[in-house]
Amino acid sequence: MKQFIRKFTKHLIALCNIAVSISMLFLYLLPYSNQSFFWFVNLFALVFPFLVFIQLGFLLFWFFAKRKFILIPIITIVLCWPFIYPLFAVSKKVNPAGDQSFSVASWNVHLFDFYENDGNLDKGMMQQAAGFKTDVLALQELVFSIDTTSHMSLDNVRKQLGYKYAIAGNDRRFGVHTNAGKRNERYFAFCVALFSNHPIIQWKKVQSLREYNHTFIWADIKMGNDTIRFFNVHLQSMHFAKDDYDFIETIDNQGIEEVKKNGRNILKKMRNSNVQRAVQINAVKEEVLKSPYPVVLCGDFNDVPNSYAYQTINDVLKDAFITRGNGIGRTFTKLSPTLRIDFMFYSPLLITQEFKILQLSSSDHRPLISSFQIL
Repeated sequence: MKQFIRKFTKHLIALCNIAVSISMLFLYLLPYSNQSFFWFVNLFALVFPFLVFIQLGFLLFWFFAKRKFILIPIITIVLCWPFIYPLFAVSKKVNPAGDQSFSVASWNVHLFDFYENDGNLDKGMMQQAAGFKTDVLALQELVFSIDTTSHMSLDNVRKQLGYKYAIAGNDRRFGVHTNAGKRNERYFAFCVALFSNHPIIQWKKVQSLREYNHTFIWADIKMGNDTIRFFNVHLQSMHFAKDDYDFIETIDNQGIEEVKKNGRNILKKMRNSNVQRAVQINAVKEEVLKSPYPVVLCGDFNDVPNSYAYQTINDVLKDAFITRGNGIGRTFTKLSPTLRIDFMFYSPLLITQEFKILQLSSSDHRPLISSFQIL
């Protein structure tokens, strides 16, 4: 009887191992799946890092329990290696060389804590951004006043950040109205913006859908004798409220009815955001392929490596973190330590000299800084 139970248990564990393997291999379907109908496939990218750790646990278990089954995790890891390596990076810094090098920073600034500062931009965060001292700065979730005489106009924000040129694109045509700080002003909020110390030749705002987080911009910037096209994107967020984050973090303490109710609400938000991100990233890729110049693409993807959005851009550009980063590259400070949702991609016509993620806690996103050399 004991032998039967032992054998049955091992085969049951083997079936669980196969189920985890199939879940990992689902990522191969992402580039070919219609996200309007098969959006749930993208969820496997979200949990993929945890599936990798589970698979390593199976590998260790079979090594001691029944070595013939060890082939299951080994084959799975080999087949899934293209999805595993974007999860971490180990590389060395390359010193910039010559006048053809330039630096870029990208940061979701969470409105510079506009509402938390009584309708003003947080001075500490502004100083941090100004301290990057890069050639180009890409900001997501920027807010500025429509009133050109305001201290929060785009031009004045540019001056405070220490740049010569600035452009910005917003989702809402007329901005948002607020009396924050007892000022009757109208603002453009949740903008994507590019700041540069080099001349901006031309730029374009693209709105793939007339909804929040569906605007992205690109700008052709003169770098010495060369021109680089910079993209700044902010893909659709899941719109998780504080209650959603609290539910996820305390799910073990929730009752069945609460899990059902809140779980359905969260899944609905995830479904809608996945579908909308797919629409936007396809529009971004289309614009990237039109570029006559080398491209640097920055932004908050609100999605993880191996997701549909990531794979779509990674097919045509390189991930600077993979080339010159180190560690797991966490960029979002909430929920899981594996969440790398902010990215910087570049054309093969460029060389990454350095890439780093600054460990700042003033926003819920961490800034990225990279330097490139033109071939």
